[in-house]
Amino acid sequence: MPALLGLFSVCLLVITGSLYHPRLLSDEVESEEVRSRMKEQEVQYKLEMERLQKEVEEKSNRDHNVKVNTFAKAEDPEKMDWNTWNILLMVTILFLELWRKDTWPHIPHDYNSEEEEEEEKENEFPQRIYSNILNIPDKSVLDQFYNICIENVSQEPMQTCEFVESFVDNLLEACRNLCQWDSELILEDCLGIGSQFEKWGCKTPSVYDILVPIFLQDGYCFKPEICCCDIPPDKQNYGRILMVTPNSAELGCQCKTTELEGDVLCLIHSKRFESDVHANCLASIMCSDWYLDYKKVVKWLRVALAQSWNKICHKYDFVLTFHNITGCCGLKVQYQSGRTIHIKVFPAVRLKDSDVYLVSSFSDYSKDNTLSTTYWHISCAVCEYRFLKIMAKNVPKSSCHLKCLQILIFLTEKLRSSPDQRYVLGSYLFKTILMHLLLSQPYSNWHECHLEHRLRDVLKYLGKCLDEKRLHRFMIGNQTFPKQIGIPEMLLQAEPINLFRSFVTERDSYSQALMEYQKILRDMGPLMMECIKDNTVS
Repeated sequence: MPALLGLFSVCLLVITGSLYHPRLLSDEVESEEVRSRMKEQEVQYKLEMERLQKEVEEKSNRDHNVKVNTFAKAEDPEKMDWNTWNILLMVTILFLELWRKDTWPHIPHDYNSEEEEEEEKENEFPQRIYSNILNIPDKSVLDQFYNICIENVSQEPMQTCEFVESFVDNLLEACRNLCQWDSELILEDCLGIGSQFEKWGCKTPSVYDILVPIFLQDGYCFKPEICCCDIPPDKQNYGRILMVTPNSAELGCQCKTTELEGDVLCLIHSKRFESDVHANCLASIMCSDWYLDYKKVVKWLRVALAQSWNKICHKYDFVLTFHNITGCCGLKVQYQSGRTIHIKVFPAVRLKDSDVYLVSSFSDYSKDNTLSTTYWHISCAVCEYRFLKIMAKNVPKSSCHLKCLQILIFLTEKLRSSPDQRYVLGSYLFKTILMHLLLSQPYSNWHECHLEHRLRDVLKYLGKCLDEKRLHRFMIGNQTFPKQIGIPEMLLQAEPINLFRSFVTERDSYSQALMEYQKILRDMGPLMMECIKDNTVS
């Protein structure tokens, strides 16, 4: 029996030793510490083998009588105890070694250089960058940059916004008088939206965005379909607009969702037509399969505004030209002095009695060439305009919130190598982040003395959103939104819309966004100093 115990001990030692054999070890665990432990185990292994070999030889020379051996073992309990503890020790060592191999962290097989590893970390984990944003200059440099490069260069006169709205309203008034469908299609007064009207515009040349709400009368109605079951999940930024005629009231969304019943936009009278001639003509001009087609509407509006300009051009001392821009009607006002004003006119349909509109796609984050032209963008631009006006009354008088937005947009425009290249991080994304931060921080934090810190907050927030591939639209699904602004309850209760949803499936777009973000962090400080130097010399 002792011989068997000894043999079992040898087997355990062989198994334990094999765990450290150089030919059986992979590159995953090979290190200085492991090699030193291997040498120690090898020495112990040799000593134990020599001891066991001597013990076996001594025992083989003894009397082979089973009774005598049994009696001798009974009279020598200490030796039996020693063998038992030896076996337990070997089993324990074997268990610990197997456990160690299973629990030690895995080391990749393909090793990269330190530079490659660092570059890979930056590309995959932007939080390792935005946690230490080092290139933001101090407040004195930020103030100098803002005053020299943005405030004195990019700002249009405040009266320009009033002129643009007044001029477009005059065009619309003339259009109402000329429109052959004035008995059915009505153009409301325009609404100024976007950066210029919200006082953070800093792009050159300045562009003024105008919404022109349209509605129908004389028995027609528009029926918007949003958050609808037959709209794909990745198109929740959009909705469709069904045109319902007096004789086709049964037409409508087939999705049977009850929450949409109260959100039908019916701007109608009870009058019925004797024939469907007017309905077919209007539908052929404005719709595709009875859904309002924004390309057709924009084309119709462009022609109508051009005819209207021919009637009122004698009142103005500038030249007006029309441009074909996707999703809107582009106007260019040019004075004899050389000054130009760029205007984009977007047709829109109001969602019930709210300040939310379905607009021909215009936001820089929502461009999707695969969408049907019957999909209209859900725009909260009017609500956002009113929100920023409310915030301007609550934050300190010398607030820095708009300065943060202007500085970041100005820098991103400067960092773009080609105006024709598609960029992922547009101005609307920075505006969305700013609005989220305005609600999440005390108003006192936005004093102008905190400009450097708030600028850092915006960049960190963007980095966090890129890391998570998630940035929610500010108005939709936001329970903390101020109630005094006209947002339908169904939109406040809806699921938040992720503006970065496409990054989950489109790796190229995500890589492009990371590259743009890292470029901002890396070049922001040097670019500010360069702009200050150039504008000071000139």
